[in-house]
Amino acid sequence: MGTTHAFHAGRVITVTAYTPPSPHRSPLPTRTPSRTKVVPHVRNRVGALIAVAGLALALVSLYLPWLRTDGGDQITALGITEIIDVRSVAPVLFLGLVVLLFLVGVTAVTRLGAFAAAGVVVSLVVLAAHLAFVWTLMSSTGGDEPTLSGLPTGASVTFGPWVAALGFVLVAAGSAWAARAAEYVFPDVEAHGAHGAHRAHEDG
Repeated sequence: MGTTHAFHAGRVITVTAYTPPSPHRSPLPTRTPSRTKVVPHVRNRVGALIAVAGLALALVSLYLPWLRTDGGDQITALGITEIIDVRSVAPVLFLGLVVLLFLVGVTAVTRLGAFAAAGVVVSLVVLAAHLAFVWTLMSSTGGDEPTLSGLPTGASVTFGPWVAALGFVLVAAGSAWAARAAEYVFPDVEAHGAHGAHRAHEDG
């Protein structure tokens, strides 16, 4: 506010000038770093590549020998499904591979930590089911009372199952690396929320 004095016909006229209020100087609301983090590009790419490599190993292992007979014949994972009943385990492994394909792909494209974290959980579940199946195979080939019937006599477990297990471990490790320090929200949604909070603060 400013005051101006003017003299007119022996009278003093006081004119008060209007001074607009100073603009709003309060700092804009800042987004908390812990709530705005997405998977960094480099870390995401490294984690995604590790997860993709692990998933590729798991898929390739289906065509590797899992069993070897006394006669030297080798049986792949797909071949095992043709000679014994694995309906109790196969759906878990198959669905796990399909879900992992989706999660690893989305993690690599979107850089959102939620999908990377889900990849860790799913890969660990699939790994546990896989190791349980491998243990069942080993107990069926090395014991007098096999858990699984139909396996060739004198068969032994080879390196195929361990390649698959390594693949699942790599998927879990790569997904965990991608999910480190990541926030599980969409950046656009967070930015919109911060903008709305700023507008509400100004209106108040």
